[in-house]
Amino acid sequence: MIAFDQVSLEYLPGRYALEDVSFTLNAGSFTFLTGHSGAGKSSLLRLVARLERPSSGDIQIGNIHYNQLKPRQEPALRQQMGIVFQDNQLLTDRSVFDNVAFPLIIGGYRYADIKTRVSAALKRVGLADKAFENPQVLSGGEQQRIGIARAVVARPKLLLADEPTGNLDPDISAEIMQLFMQFNASGVTVLFATHDQSLLNTFGYPRLQLNQGRLTGASMESTPQTGHPSGRATAR
Repeated sequence: MIAFDQVSLEYLPGRYALEDVSFTLNAGSFTFLTGHSGAGKSSLLRLVARLERPSSGDIQIGNIHYNQLKPRQEPALRQQMGIVFQDNQLLTDRSVFDNVAFPLIIGGYRYADIKTRVSAALKRVGLADKAFENPQVLSGGEQQRIGIARAVVARPKLLLADEPTGNLDPDISAEIMQLFMQFNASGVTVLFATHDQSLLNTFGYPRLQLNQGRLTGASMESTPQTGHPSGRATAR
């Protein structure tokens, strides 16, 4: 479960990236986060990921309230999340395997576990045969799959996606969307930021709509094309 309670993010006096945002998302849900460029989508995801701190309000993930979170608890919290960026942020001097393994290395996993988890993640995104390639020689869609594999390799409960199809053509975008749907079907909560109207029209998931840092609406319960209920997005 993700809950925002009157959350604001002020970056200059009187200037807000987000202002008085409140909503609740059920565990296991798939929700689109929509709005034009600069509406506050990335800021909201960064707050969820604990990469930013709110100026006011409280954020709750499961039974953890961020305003009560101690610094020593943050690494364990972040291991429950995976993040996919639009620009991949891949290490171009490392192999595909090393890129996917990176969060596990930082997390102190044993090499045997790293090998097993990376191999499984690459298989899930269809890149098992690309493990020792350099990411630079792969297509844009394949590079985004590397980013997704890296995000899920630690088997997170929550997957955050910041415009992951923004630089891809419609066919590849649909393939990437199918991967997120598969992870959601296995129980992972997905919060997917996009302004791609074709995706929004094709896949009937609940939406949170941002405009100039304010939550302007939320669609309620919805059933996507897969037939799996995606939960509820509720603005407050």
